[in-house]
Amino acid sequence: MIDKRRLHHLDLYLIANVLAIFCIGMFNLFSATSSFGSKTFLAKQIFAFLLGSIFVLILLYFDYRTFVSNSFYFYVFGLFLILLVFILGVVISGAKRWISLWGFSFQPSEFMKPVLVILLADLIKENIKTNSPLGLKDVLKPVLFTLFPSVIIAKQPDLGTACVLLLLCLSLLFFAGMKKGTLVALLSGGFLLAILAWKYGLEPYQKMRIMGLVNPDLDVTGFNYHAKQAMIAVGSGKLFGKGYLSGTQHRLNFIPEHHTDFIFTVIAEEWGFFGSIFLFALYASLILRLLKISKETQDEAGSIIAFGCASVIFWQFVINVLMTLRLCPVVGIPLPLLSYGGSSLISTLLLVGLALNVDMRRYMF
Repeated sequence: MIDKRRLHHLDLYLIANVLAIFCIGMFNLFSATSSFGSKTFLAKQIFAFLLGSIFVLILLYFDYRTFVSNSFYFYVFGLFLILLVFILGVVISGAKRWISLWGFSFQPSEFMKPVLVILLADLIKENIKTNSPLGLKDVLKPVLFTLFPSVIIAKQPDLGTACVLLLLCLSLLFFAGMKKGTLVALLSGGFLLAILAWKYGLEPYQKMRIMGLVNPDLDVTGFNYHAKQAMIAVGSGKLFGKGYLSGTQHRLNFIPEHHTDFIFTVIAEEWGFFGSIFLFALYASLILRLLKISKETQDEAGSIIAFGCASVIFWQFVINVLMTLRLCPVVGIPLPLLSYGGSSLISTLLLVGLALNVDMRRYMF
């Protein structure tokens, strides 16, 4: 439970950092959707933020170790929801990722991110406590528990979220430390998995997007249209941008999904290089703050949770920006706290809430 003593340890800097990125996102969302009804998008995003904030308050009320000790049950429930998508899911933009209930749609795969963070913390905390590098047997359970939801999510198809879950697992295993032989075996297994995914798992359009990195002019009017237009928008912003509400590429709808996965193109076009650098600094500050919490907490599970939260936000940020700059394939990853989407926003707030929970209780050990 929360008492006044713990409230003194509430990280106001982290909260202000999150609010700053979210506010920039709201101004950006208004510009991105001004040509097709900003009020509806803004209202939904604010509602999601308020709902996510309520969930954060609930998270803060309970000791995070309670979530860790019951992480398997959260994991099973998360699996149930992503499997339910195949039965009750609705198709949007050719993908079956959402469940619609009582007029509200949510994406269950987004909530596997915080769930997997606490599950992996439970699975590897003992190794960190004993300071023993992970052997092949030690990494087997974390890898399998990550692969199962990742494969299901990739079949929806949602390759972006699946990649983030795999990178989260890999990041936490590196954080815990692995034996050299384990690392070699893990990398070899990852290479084999990539070959199998290319041959049997990826859709033709996904393969075409990957091949587009090698040949930038491949199918620029089809599967690689998003990437081509995004690169044009980013480049057109130059140093200082075209000005707020003056981005022609997104206002004329040359960039598909410019209010969701390609939201960074709006900032780059309207605010230019220096505006983008300012945004990058805010994200760097957020991630470094989460890593600071991880370093300072005395509890192994809490340290892993904070590092896991930082990892999820870091990988989403990096992949989204690189995707926009045409330095990695288009896989459909939202920019945390900035892209339109209630499920993504709430999921990120839950990650921040977990880190705040750890930070508030780090002096208890």
